[in-house]
Amino acid sequence: MKKSLLKHRPVWLLAGLLLVASIAGIIYWTQSVASAAETTAPVLQTSKVRTGDLVVSASGSGNVLSSAQADLGFRSNGIVAEVYVTSSQQVKKGDILASLDNTSQKIAFTQAEATIKTLFSEAGIAAYQIEAVNAEIAYNDALGQSYTLNKPVGSSDYIAILRSAYLTAQDKVVTAEENFNRYVETPDGDIRKAQALASLAQARIDLKGAKANLAYYESNPDTLDSVSIQANLDLAEAKMNDAQTALAILKAGDPEALEQTLAAADGTSLEKLKLEYLAYENARIALENTRLIAPFDGVVINLNLVPGQSVSANPVLTLAALESFQVKFFMDETDLAGLAVGNRVVYTFNAYPETSLDGKVTLIERALQTVDGSPVVVVWGSLPERPSFTLLAGMTVDVEVIAGEAQKTLIVPVQALRELSPGSFAVFVVQSDSSLKLTPVTIGLRDFANAEILSGLKMGDVVSTGTVETK
Repeated sequence: MKKSLLKHRPVWLLAGLLLVASIAGIIYWTQSVASAAETTAPVLQTSKVRTGDLVVSASGSGNVLSSAQADLGFRSNGIVAEVYVTSSQQVKKGDILASLDNTSQKIAFTQAEATIKTLFSEAGIAAYQIEAVNAEIAYNDALGQSYTLNKPVGSSDYIAILRSAYLTAQDKVVTAEENFNRYVETPDGDIRKAQALASLAQARIDLKGAKANLAYYESNPDTLDSVSIQANLDLAEAKMNDAQTALAILKAGDPEALEQTLAAADGTSLEKLKLEYLAYENARIALENTRLIAPFDGVVINLNLVPGQSVSANPVLTLAALESFQVKFFMDETDLAGLAVGNRVVYTFNAYPETSLDGKVTLIERALQTVDGSPVVVVWGSLPERPSFTLLAGMTVDVEVIAGEAQKTLIVPVQALRELSPGSFAVFVVQSDSSLKLTPVTIGLRDFANAEILSGLKMGDVVSTGTVETK
């Protein structure tokens, strides 16, 4: 019997091994299935609400330009006589940069200037005194004639007044001739002779006018009405006022006061002054136009001028201001929504890559330009008045325009936001039991990574940013 048991021991041993292996396989398969189930389940991603700084900006590039830059040229054609500056030379406002040959203009101005000086001399003032007196006499005559306004048309009384005026004018000529003959042998510079000559000339003019006036109304008595008589009176009064104004200007001795004569009526003493003043001003401007003058302090660039050169009114040099610069830069049109005048700008210069300057947007041009085949927005920005390093016109600069910034504010990743409707957002807040609660929030600034939370959350809240499926 014992021999039989030993004979069958290998069979029982094999069966036991098979049973153990089966049990182990079942356990392994069960654990593998459970592990696989856990591995394929979605994993919830979360983030804590925190405080931080948020900056929304857009970038561009451009160049430094002078805030005052002008292309200058002569205002008249001519031959360049002198060039007083060189390229890159600093000049002051009012400096003469270059001049044309102006011999004829100088002569004309000298003559006009001498005429103006004569007007303000004793002889000139005396001549206009005589004109003022004669204008007052003419006004008084017209005033006397106006007394006939209530008489019938064609009244002989008015003709008689005109004849009396004509006779009076004849007497004035005789008296003026006698007065002038007393000084005819005196030098031409004698003021008494100048006064007598001016008085004689005016008397002859008055006589001619009185004669023509009498002849006209004797031939056309029907024109003697109140309208024409009043018109004569008004004209005489205007001439008297202008003559008195002209005399006052000359007595004041201020040539700049001649500008008042520009509104003078024709045929008056004031108009005579106006014509002399205009001749002087035209001569002065013609001479000034032969000189190229700096309109502001700056540095000369783009100089294209040499003596002997024939020029027209085209620009011959550029003047750039030294003390004030600005930046002209270009930005993609997709950034237009975040651009506004007054936005802070941070400049980084190629020449000074480790240093930046702050400025502000001062102008956004109203039309797009095309640069390298792409439409861009043209923007101008200010620079500090006294930068910490040397700036030169034309420098290349990288620009960052700050559309908005918030410091120490609540922020969450943008992945946490759920848009309920245009402009309305919410987030899923993770509760203590791991459940999710949809919570409306108000957001402020937002960039590609984070959003500012204005209300709805507090620091330390945990929000869901989505789930990630694992393989």
